[in-house]
Amino acid sequence: MTNKWQKYIAIGVIALVLILIVTRLIANRVSWEEEDRAKLTSSCLDDLGGYAVRFPLLSEDYCSCTSDTLMKHFTKAEYLLINNETDEVQREKMLPVIAECYSIYQEGMFKANRLD
Repeated sequence: MTNKWQKYIAIGVIALVLILIVTRLIANRVSWEEEDRAKLTSSCLDDLGGYAVRFPLLSEDYCSCTSDTLMKHFTKAEYLLINNETDEVQREKMLPVIAECYSIYQEGMFKANRLD
């Protein structure tokens, strides 16, 4: 009788550990981490191309603002789903969210290009 209970307890502990591992894997997939912010910022800088070279500090600020805003507004899962959509759908859903960052970036570029 005791061996039977020990067997059930052992199976229960193993099942609980497996559930905890799976839950942790799912949580990592769904929640933002600092490395995700770095990837978003790096991807943004790559997308800016020549602007990132011409306006390095301004571009870094813009991409940091954009990354922070996206991470606050969307869950990681929502962002990944939107990112798999067409460019038009991505613009429709993300541009209103990052509009303030973009406005600040454009204003900074305008001021930097002015001839005084």
